[in-house]
Amino acid sequence: MGVWKAKILLGLSLCVLPGCLTLFKYSGTEIKAAQVAQIQPGKTLKRDALEWFGAPMTISARGEIVVIPKSSVPDKVYRVPRRTTVVESDTFFDLFSPKVEFTEYHRVYYFYFSESRELMYFLILAMYDEIDTKFDKLWLLVDERTGIVEDYFFKEGIRPLLTPAGVAPADRGHKKRTPPTSEIEGEVL
Repeated sequence: MGVWKAKILLGLSLCVLPGCLTLFKYSGTEIKAAQVAQIQPGKTLKRDALEWFGAPMTISARGEIVVIPKSSVPDKVYRVPRRTTVVESDTFFDLFSPKVEFTEYHRVYYFYFSESRELMYFLILAMYDEIDTKFDKLWLLVDERTGIVEDYFFKEGIRPLLTPAGVAPADRGHKKRTPPTSEIEGEVL
């Protein structure tokens, strides 16, 4: 009889006690600020950048339509992960100095990393969850003839916009420029 009482008490305590669970999800290759700091425009080689950051999410030339695979990580705005974003590649080139005369040999290498933390609280009759997602994004302007990184733009710790009007995240990039926006979906890439 003592074993059954213990099982019943254990079962009741599991129903009454609240709990919490934290899940971490990652997408893309981590972009470390220390590695970004090593980039020297006009000196860093493309092969060094590929060694530091891995394969880019996309490589684009001017005038192309680029399909960018999206993160598998859910965020506060879109509970269901979206699979792709379509953007005109010229928006990537707009990040770089107007002093640069782009040639047919210029390409933009786009690197992306997202980290999502989901915290779930289990209460007696309810559940609450909170998702915090941040994105690190890096664009490299590469001259394919020389294999040299001519310039870069880095955004670290971007959080999704939470309101329809949108409050832009703090700009912590290499240069004070607006990140490219998908004209089809109106989102910050």
